[in-house]
Amino acid sequence: MSSTVTIAEKKQFLRWFLANYQLQSREAEMLIRYMMTRENVLRRVHFVENFHHLPRVVVVSTTCVPVAPFRYYRRNKPVSTDVEQAFLDLYQHPDEDIYVGLYFKDRATSPAYASVLEETTSMELEPAVQEMISLQAEWVIDQAVRSFQRRRLMDEVDRALDMRDRALFFEASRRLSEFDASGV
Repeated sequence: MSSTVTIAEKKQFLRWFLANYQLQSREAEMLIRYMMTRENVLRRVHFVENFHHLPRVVVVSTTCVPVAPFRYYRRNKPVSTDVEQAFLDLYQHPDEDIYVGLYFKDRATSPAYASVLEETTSMELEPAVQEMISLQAEWVIDQAVRSFQRRRLMDEVDRALDMRDRALFFEASRRLSEFDASGV
């Protein structure tokens, strides 16, 4: 799978796709043709196989597969079968990414389709999921730093014991106790 597909490659693929397959929905074909003729829109179009948890998705199928003709998914909105609603949203928000899932015969073995497929990344995850991952990462880092600092304080206590230095032992023990008390 390619990570970056040019506008020219997307346009060429859509021409090939429309020349070789008939969509179940005539309106969906018009939407695809609209995407194909608008470079500012086509720049934001991404062909994907896994479109779960993506913010804006159009799913289109051809007459040769038993899949729903058209579906439009928009974050926090009900799934729609209305192509006009998708078109309007695309028209009103041309600067937002749109992910396209295509269902057609032999898609798994199609070199043309494989050449435009893009993998979804964590940047495309819902903001709540991104925030949760970020918080978990911060927690792991904080725990690692805290563990390192505690280990250093324990080494100071051990060194004071090895040296049989009573004053140094009490000072290192006090700092260790304060450290443990501060990290409840």
